[in-house]
Amino acid sequence: MFLVVGESVVDLIGEPGSWRFEANVGGSPLNVARGLAAAGQPVRLASEVGDDLFGELTREELAVAGVSTEDLAGGPATNLAFARLDPAGVASYDFRFAWEWGARPDLTGVSCLHTGSLAALIDPGANTVAGTVAAARQNEVPVCYDPNIRASLIQDPTAARDRVARLVATADIVKVSAEDLTTLYAGTRAESVAARWAASGPWLLVVTDGEAGAQAWYAGAVIEATPPTVPVVDTVGAGDAFTAGLLASLAEAGALRGPKPAAGRAVVEAALRRATATAAAICARRGAAPPDAAQVAALEAAVTVRDGGDPPRTDDSMAS
Repeated sequence: MFLVVGESVVDLIGEPGSWRFEANVGGSPLNVARGLAAAGQPVRLASEVGDDLFGELTREELAVAGVSTEDLAGGPATNLAFARLDPAGVASYDFRFAWEWGARPDLTGVSCLHTGSLAALIDPGANTVAGTVAAARQNEVPVCYDPNIRASLIQDPTAARDRVARLVATADIVKVSAEDLTTLYAGTRAESVAARWAASGPWLLVVTDGEAGAQAWYAGAVIEATPPTVPVVDTVGAGDAFTAGLLASLAEAGALRGPKPAAGRAVVEAALRRATATAAAICARRGAAPPDAAQVAALEAAVTVRDGGDPPRTDDSMAS
């Protein structure tokens, strides 16, 4: 059983050149939970939703998706994200967000914990997230973390970097975008940050970079994946789809079992291929709802996975 901890958000997505918005249930952790359920993985979502119409919509969508809602807490208002798409389908966001979640979930029966995004950075709820991660480590539950940084909501960059670095060092698996790395460490090459993170604790670190593909830092080497070419409708939820595909593939291979999960290179390559194909499938459609297995399978064959060579050295001058 996966446990996903973090925010749920209703995305209000506008068309390019229009002020009409369409409501879609989202939020990075929720998207990952929904993606895991679509891949056939049992999953619970621990989050906070408002006692309002958007909260009702969220609960209904999760029930349809097959995500357990036993850990959903009520709140005064559902979080909102207004998204505008540019002509290339890339979204920019304006958030209406509060995170006061305080009910640490039960870890009984949990085989892997995934968390990250706004919920792991914004107090007071971020403290509960940190406590949940610590409890997972004490109970030998593998942890996956995705920073999913939103620069507009970071008030103290130094504090954000410190908090992210602590979670990275605690996690077994880290998925991060190149954009997140450059946002957190402006002026430092993303590869240098990734090298330091990979050496700090996780056995698998994956850096995604949109159309350029992804790099997996595993066992002292770098594995690269190039996505297939698809017509991009929008990129909303692509990174979350990547994470869900990655975790589902690792779970199917038995790579998340035990207190120190690990996988052979072939398993990591297969997971990277699945994740890349899942993200590509999301980009070819509107919204963050998971693609079906047939769509993903059709794209997997077009993903190129290859040896990326030796990882670059860490940059010891990087700001902490």
